[in-house]
Amino acid sequence: MLKYALIVILILNLISFTLMGIDKRLAIADKRRIPESSLLFWGFLMGGPGLLLGSLVFHHKTRKWKFRLGIPAALIVNVLISVFLLNAYVWYEAKDDIAYKVGYDCTVDSATAAELKDGGYQCALVLGCAVYADGEPSAMLRDRLDTGIMLYKEGIVPKLLLSGDHGQVEYDEISVMYNYCLEAGVPSDDIFLDHAGFSTYDSVYRAQSIFCVESMIVVTQTYHEFRALYTAEHLGIDAVGVSSDQQSYAGATYREVREVLARDKDFFKVLVKAPPVYGGDRIPITGSPEMSHV
Repeated sequence: MLKYALIVILILNLISFTLMGIDKRLAIADKRRIPESSLLFWGFLMGGPGLLLGSLVFHHKTRKWKFRLGIPAALIVNVLISVFLLNAYVWYEAKDDIAYKVGYDCTVDSATAAELKDGGYQCALVLGCAVYADGEPSAMLRDRLDTGIMLYKEGIVPKLLLSGDHGQVEYDEISVMYNYCLEAGVPSDDIFLDHAGFSTYDSVYRAQSIFCVESMIVVTQTYHEFRALYTAEHLGIDAVGVSSDQQSYAGATYREVREVLARDKDFFKVLVKAPPVYGGDRIPITGSPEMSHV
């Protein structure tokens, strides 16, 4: 789908560039011109770069106020459309990989549980979220942890991989997540800790590169699942999502808007296979988690 969209955009830019060249020739020959509204139409229809290039190459319409304002406006519209299209692409690519959405009771039905068990997933990757100054997890993080713990206790996954931000001494998501799971009865030997999960992309990338994960269940809220699963798929990890949506969360609208840009950002990171902030020695998910506890 992305390939075809890029081809269409390229064609639109070729059209706008070509029309600028044709209109320049018509002007020199003193013949009937292409309406300025038509030229700008193609610019706003994702042909802004072609319109700008045509203006510069053919030295055409460079002094016209309508184009001095219209071309930058077209480029801005093109960028906004591109942001929307990339966001929609990431969403579309990952939407079918969300296997289950956990409700307020934090349970999974028997049929889904059996299907997930058949997947043979090596672990549940629980993505980090905000923690409070008193060492308590935020509501969103607590629900993610409860979902991961449920998957473990139901025998759907044998291990938990907790990934979050521990980049500062005074802010430590991982210790809060780890202690919460221990208090819930998950053995330490079945908990792997990723202290450098500074972003969704880093968490998924490090799951593969550091913890050698080949298959996993991603645990986070639904709005967040799409880019996590998109990243996993394009990094070669067999992943499905179990969404943690046990309640409504404050600031949901802000997070949804921010997520549009975040999906676009991770699209480009996946495209170039950008390395995470930190690497490190391998700690295979099939072995002992002891080294990750340091």
